[in-house]
Parts: sequence; structure tokens; C-alpha cells
Amino acid sequence: MNKATATPSRFSKSYTPTTSKRRLALAVSAALAAGTAQAQMLEEVIVTATKRAESVMDVPLSVQALSGDFLRKINTDDIKDLANFTPGVSGNSKDSFLDTIAVRGITTNDFGNGGDPSLGVYKNGFYQGRNGAAVTSVFDLERSEILRGPQGFLFGRNSIAGAMNIISRRPTQGESDSYVDVRVGERGIFRIEGGTNFDVSDSITVRIAGLHSQEDGYSTNEITGEDFIQHEKSALRFTGSYDAGGPLTANLFVEWEDRDQSGTVYRATGAGPAYATLESIYGEIPLPSDPRNVRIDGPRNGLYDGGEVFQVGFELNYDLGWATLTSLTGYKEHDYGYTEDYDATTLTIFNYEQRQEGEYFEQELRLTSDNEGMFNWYAGVSYYQEDIETEFLGQQDEDVYCNIYWGNTCEGVFEFYNTYYDGAYAYVLYDYWGTYDWTPSGNDGLIDDWNRTVGDFSGWAAYVDLQFQFSEQLDASFGVRYNDDEKTMSQQVLTDRNQSILGQVVQTGFTTPQGPVSDTQSWDEFTWRGVVNWRPMDDTLFYASVTTGYKQGGFNSFSVDPGGPFSGVEALPGVHRPSSFDSETVISYEIGYKATQLDGRSQVAASVYMYEYEDLQATCSIPGSPVVIVCNTGQVDGTGFEGTWNFAINSVLSFGLGMSWFDSEGTGIQDFCNAGEDLLGDINSCEGSPIPGIPEWTAFGTLDAVMPFGGGELFGNLSASWEDDSPTNWEPFTPLPWLRASVSSAASPRYRDWVDIAQTRAGLALYVENCWTTSTLTQARALRLPGLRTHSSVLAPVALAHLACALPGTCKG
Repeated sequence: MNKATATPSRFSKSYTPTTSKRRLALAVSAALAAGTAQAQMLEEVIVTATKRAESVMDVPLSVQALSGDFLRKINTDDIKDLANFTPGVSGNSKDSFLDTIAVRGITTNDFGNGGDPSLGVYKNGFYQGRNGAAVTSVFDLERSEILRGPQGFLFGRNSIAGAMNIISRRPTQGESDSYVDVRVGERGIFRIEGGTNFDVSDSITVRIAGLHSQEDGYSTNEITGEDFIQHEKSALRFTGSYDAGGPLTANLFVEWEDRDQSGTVYRATGAGPAYATLESIYGEIPLPSDPRNVRIDGPRNGLYDGGEVFQVGFELNYDLGWATLTSLTGYKEHDYGYTEDYDATTLTIFNYEQRQEGEYFEQELRLTSDNEGMFNWYAGVSYYQEDIETEFLGQQDEDVYCNIYWGNTCEGVFEFYNTYYDGAYAYVLYDYWGTYDWTPSGNDGLIDDWNRTVGDFSGWAAYVDLQFQFSEQLDASFGVRYNDDEKTMSQQVLTDRNQSILGQVVQTGFTTPQGPVSDTQSWDEFTWRGVVNWRPMDDTLFYASVTTGYKQGGFNSFSVDPGGPFSGVEALPGVHRPSSFDSETVISYEIGYKATQLDGRSQVAASVYMYEYEDLQATCSIPGSPVVIVCNTGQVDGTGFEGTWNFAINSVLSFGLGMSWFDSEGTGIQDFCNAGEDLLGDINSCEGSPIPGIPEWTAFGTLDAVMPFGGGELFGNLSASWEDDSPTNWEPFTPLPWLRASVSSAASPRYRDWVDIAQTRAGLALYVENCWTTSTLTQARALRLPGLRTHSSVLAPVALAHLACALPGTCKG
């Protein structure tokens, strides 16, 4: 094993366990490569998560490091696929939303833009942002590092649950590293990826890499015959490195990506009281005949998830002799559009659309010491500025609204009030809608509830980390970070786009007749991290850490303060402001063990942790309103264990085993227990419940085989994973089991000496995906197939309490 390089030889075999939950892959690959596998040795990967280059087995963190070659081999598409191969991380889906990814049970389910993700995504050290901007394609990577637990001290903002650090392949002076990878398959699968190096001078080297990928959809709408979960994307990256042998080195990367794919596809389950209510109104609403398919009306302009992302990163390093000065400068801009049929039925209960554009700038300066003695340190300051503008649409059919809230079609409601007791109650119509006469919306009878938010977010931080080497066996570090964040956000309801006389009754419930309402708030917090490492032997590490984390508060995108009756508030500048939520904090305790045995044939890593989240940000509903906002919970306590064992049996076979256990308990969560109050009669019935959507137990196993064959090798992989039951809500209802498995195998010769000068590699891979699928019944944000989510409540945006009205007209307000 070579500890001097940042990654192992590109021809070495990766044995990081494959934990993909939804893939049955059969791969046959032929690669042009120099070198033949001599023996099975577990790969050692060097990571830079702690701002210094270290073996992943020496880092006192729960980190999963995956090489770029491994990620290409197992056919990863975008950064969310990394969750499939990381214990303790779950929630992959085929869209551009980060809110489905959970790290040790913590996620962000706010789809507005007044808050921030809990998972920090970084590429080459630069922050990648939020929904629509952060999820980009995986291609030509050096490695990825996925860290579990609070990482705000090491990585900065919005890493309170964990961090993903994506490292693209950098050019190397004097080395021509070129490859082309082409893949074709049924459903119109075509993917071509490639990269090449070339020297511009003795000190400047350039690398150019690109990707084009396309695939037809595999989930069919049985109403229209349209296929969903398709994509077409193209990306290009330019990387330049400067190294003249002096104290100054520099790296520049410029990346562009354009993608066009379908928005999230939901599948109704037919279960729950909401579905029964719908069928009592509309009669039988058939479910799809195939668990892979859907039956939806879809947004009028189709399901789409498209965007264009452009970013530039510039890194300077200057060796001062006693320390290295690093400057990181980044700029990113994106345009993003998204639609989905959230209710998953043929009725237009809730179509959702988002149009977004944003710019992001960051600057960081860091000093890292270079001492030979017992004391080392690093310190730095950072600044960011984000500008983001978003338009949101909540769309509903007028008659669906009238039937659910008023018990009749809209025409029937108007006729009833105009004729009941000779029109004695007709004033109700005018009080609510300013008219006595029913006129359908000119947009095919739809209510278009648009609003716009504009955000101006900025912040700065300063940090220092002190490292003490007491002996060859014992060392420790302590760091502290100060965070200061400020947000200004405005809301404006775009009533001129709504052709329905029913008004803003889908997702906002207020108007802004005099223009946007806005507010400015700030938050600041000290966070710290302490670690003690003990190495009783060269290849054994025990560590204990205490880490605190923080995520700034924010604004809700669909409500104002002070509030009032739904659809009855006129929000005025200087009087009203966007409603807000507070920051969240965590303290996490972790004990870990890492060891390499048998001359590198065995690697074991295990950790136990517990944390206390205060004021955890999560979505809740406003009583008597369909609006969903972000609230702060009282406290969530989590405890867990994660362990992996990788072992090379001989020169042919190796295996990996892993498991995790997680338990959590929420207290002070009455704001999230409306259904518990409605169905169980007790708003405190949710106290002590675990975090929804997170399984208690998970396990996985892999078996790898590599056998010399002529001038190359035959290789195969078998992997499977399992997850225990997971609750669907905070309410203490009975969960359903979720069993998922993945199997893959491959066998083909790897040839050498075709194009030695360019060191070109070419490959052919055939994949069969999603052959085994087991059903799972969860709430809106859970997965049945990759990219296909299921609904147990198709009235998610509708307040079901309104259905218990005794007289027409008493449901509103």
C-alpha cells in the first residue's frame, strides 16, 4: 500500500462495501489497463477531511471514503448515489432535492428556501448549496469522503448532520492519464464519460473531463402512457494546476452542467383515511396495476427537474516554511425549474412547481502549521454571500377544493347559498370571494397559488484547531469556531397569476396587496470539537470525541407573522413579515475503533455515538390550515452503532460485512402531533417517539472475487442489504417492514497494451437494474423504487380536520 499518494493505484481493487439498497446489477466489463492484479489487498485511501492528508484508517472520524474508479465501476449517477454506499446515510432519490438524505436520522424536509440543508455538500472544498444546485453528476472523480455526525467545525456552514466532500481528479505534471468510458443499454441508456491530461508548460498542467448521459423513463403513467424517471444531462470540467517547484501552487477548476430529468414521481398506496375520504366523494380511484407505475394527472406543463449550474473554484497554497497559507475562492450560479404531482392521483389536489435562480460566493483563508514537534495547529476565517430568488406554485382544481372544504362542486356551493332561505346566506359568498356569481377559472378550472421569495443571506466564521502529540501512542486536538449568520428575506403573493375567484387557498393563504413583506434576522453561535486518539499499536486507533454543531435559523416560504384566518390575511409591509424559525444545535459524543490486521488483509471500523438535538428544525402544520411550515422541536436524543469489517480471504476472494443500529426519542414535539390529537385524542401521544422514516437496524454484506485471466482479470461482486421497520410519522402507529436487496456480478478480461502512449482505458458495462423490488408503505417522502415515492396520505396539503364540518361554510377560515 502506498501512503504517499492521495489515492491508490487506479488499477487496484476497491473493497468498500456496496450498500446499494435498490440495485440488482449484472456487470460485464472489459478494460484496457496496464498491470495485472497480483494479490488481493485491501485498498488504503488517503483523505483530507481534517485539512491534512491522512489514511482513512488514521482519521478519528466516522468517514466512508470511496475511490473514483470504484464509483464509476458501480455506475453512480449523481452525488445522492453516494448514500447507497455509506452506512448510516439513507434517502437516495432520483431528483435534485437534498431533503431526502438523512445522516444518522437527521435530515431537512423544508422545501422552501428560507432555511438550509442539514447535510453539507462540498466539491474540491467549495460549498455546493441547496436544492437544485448541490446535486450534480458524478464523473472523473479522485474520491469522495462522506462524514457522519456534526461536521460544522471541519467544513463550515450547514454540516450539522454530516458532510460530503467530492474531490475531482486533478492533473499530474508529466503524466498522461486519459480514458473513455462508454455504456449502452435498454431503455435508451447511453453514457459516455472521459478525461485527459496534458502539460501546457513545465509548471502548468491541464485536465479536461466531460460527461453525457441519457436514459428513458421506467415508471409509466397508466393514464397517459408517458414514462417518468428519465434523464438527459451533459457536464464539462476544466482543471488547471500550477506548480513550478517553488512555495506557490495553484489549482483552478471550472465546471458546467445542464440536466433535464423528470421531477419526483409519487405513487399512491390507497391506504389511510384521506384516500377513503376521496373515494367517498369521487367513487373508486384505481391504483396502478404495476407497482412500478403510477396513475396521475400530472402538472399541465409536465413533470420536470431541469437546471443549469456553473461554478468556478480557485485554490492557492503558499509554503511559508513554518506554515502553509491556503486561499479558497469560489463562485457559483444556477437556474433551476421543478414540477411534481404531489398528491399522486388523477385528481388535481396539489401540483407543485418551483422556479429558482441563485448566486453564491465564498472566500476562505487558512493557515496550517508544519511543525515536527508535539504541537500543531490550523486557523482560518471564511465569508459567504448568497442571493436566491424563487417562485413557488401550489395548484389545485377548483371543484376539488369546493368538494373537500364545502361539500359540493363550486357551482353547487354558489347555487346553494344564493337559494337557501331565498338567499339569506348569500353574504357568505361575498364575504369570502367578493362576488355572488360563480365563474370558473380561465386556466382549465385550476387555482394557481403563486408566491415569490427573495433571499439575501451572508455570514462569516473564524476557527482555530490545536493538536497535541503527547507521545507516539497518544494525541489530542481541540478546536473552536465562531459562526455569525444574517438573513434578509421577502415574500410576495403573485395574485395576478391566479385566474380563480377562490383566491390564494392552496399553499399561501394570504395576500400582499401593497407589495413584498420582508424581515432581517441574525444568529451567532460558538461551536467546538475535542478529540483524544490512542494508538496502542501502529495499525490500531481508538478515539473519543465530543462535538457541538449549529445551523442558523431561517424564514418560512409560505406563511407570514402575525397570522390569521387562512385566506383572510392581507400582509402589509411594516406590519407583517415572513414567519421565522430559530437555529438548531447539537452536542454529539462518539467513541470509535479502527484497525488493520494481517498485513493489510483485514480492516475493521466501529463507532458508537449519542447526540442531543435542541430545537431541531422540522416541518409541521398550522392547525386549521393546509400550510406546512418549519417548526423547532423541543429535543431529539439519538443513539447508534455503526461497524464494518472488510477481509481479503486470499488472492481471489474478499468480503465486507456491516451493520448499524439507531434509536431516537423526541420530546416536546406537540407541534408535530396533530394526527395524534385527532386520532388518539392526545396531543402528547407522540412524546418519546422515534424520528420518522429511519430504520432501527440495517445490515449489509459483500463478496468480491478477482482472478487473473490472461493479461487481465475476471472479477465479480455479490452484495445484499437489509433494513428493519421504520415509523412513518411521529404518531405511534404500527410501521411496516422494508426489505431490500442488491446483487451484482461481473466477469470479463482486462486487457493491456492497446494504447500505451496515452494510457487510454475503455470499458463496456451492461447493467440490469431494479429487477427485485419489495413494497414499502410510508408517508410522502419515502421510497419504493429509485426515484419513485409512495403516498399513504394523498391529501397531504389539505387539512383533514376541515372535513368534519357540520354545515356548509363552516370549513373555511
